[in-house]
Amino acid sequence: MWLLYLIACLPIIFWAVMYYRDRQLVWWEWAGAVAAGFLVAAIFHYLAVFSMVVDTETWSGEVVSGTHYPRWVEEYTEQHSRTYTDSKGHSHTKHWTTTEHRTHPEHWACNDTFNREIEITSDFFEEVRQRFNNLTTETPFKSGFDSGDRHTYVSYNKTGFIYPVTDWRTFENRVKAAPSVFSYVKVPKDIPIFSYPANSNLWQSDRLVGVAKQSMHILLWDQMNSRLGPAHKVNVIAVGFASPDTTLSQYQEAAWIGGKKNDLVITYGGPDPRHPIWARTFGWTEREIVKRNLDTIFLEHAVDDNILPLVEREIRANYQIKDWHKFDYLTVEPPGWSYLVLLIVMAGAQGGLWWWANRNEWGR
Repeated sequence: MWLLYLIACLPIIFWAVMYYRDRQLVWWEWAGAVAAGFLVAAIFHYLAVFSMVVDTETWSGEVVSGTHYPRWVEEYTEQHSRTYTDSKGHSHTKHWTTTEHRTHPEHWACNDTFNREIEITSDFFEEVRQRFNNLTTETPFKSGFDSGDRHTYVSYNKTGFIYPVTDWRTFENRVKAAPSVFSYVKVPKDIPIFSYPANSNLWQSDRLVGVAKQSMHILLWDQMNSRLGPAHKVNVIAVGFASPDTTLSQYQEAAWIGGKKNDLVITYGGPDPRHPIWARTFGWTEREIVKRNLDTIFLEHAVDDNILPLVEREIRANYQIKDWHKFDYLTVEPPGWSYLVLLIVMAGAQGGLWWWANRNEWGR
């Protein structure tokens, strides 16, 4: 990254030569141009490194309430004015007030542990109400209420049933920016591994991958994550391979560069998706024992929904998220293209400053 600031030194030479050839320049024009060069280099440094280390991870939460907002009408006043000219050429302004009405349509929403309000359908609200087994009538303040229903109807989670939700959160991933430090192998193109779970549907994740989707229900898996995620800062993924090749786990880990900061990825494989012949867990944790214990659980028990309580109990007992600050020592070098772009931007900026310096009045 030192090369970025070496490039920023070039304006010093350029302006020294120009100052020697043209004594009309003033010192602060020279100083300002040099400072601008270092500022541009610093901005490039930040943007280049930021683009390399920024990453996202999946957080787990749940619905805490559902709300029915009935239709109501708001009455409000609106001020108007109009300026006109009379027959004698005099200007006048006329002011008046009108009474207007605004309709707030009926809609339904739910709130989750991420403090989001999410629009839902009336059918889903009714399902939430039945699952939560309550409905509370509330009377919020509605400014200018004129007609309709003054109330809202809220169903709070009193039963403990979990409607799991997910959210993407950003974090600084220096491991991703410097994968060679951890000696991850390059994955050949013909290796049958999986893309990282997209989790594009906030109501249902993609954390059961491969044959894992055949033997376990995603709702129960997501509910487990909703219980573990907030308390233990973990995102549990299961990747099932229909193959006895154990190297697939290593290739999967390499493709995902060890996983995200909070990932705990259980990989397993074999001809029978319910009875794997190998299991290997990877992820970032301060306690490696949790990985080996999860491997044992998947090898000694049938892989179906009945295994989830064992997985959850093990993670509660032994998982501890990795202290990500331990990777602060990793040096991230800007990509090669950034130096060329900086040279072009620097040349354009300095050329523009030179043009301006030769046309202002201070050096004349």
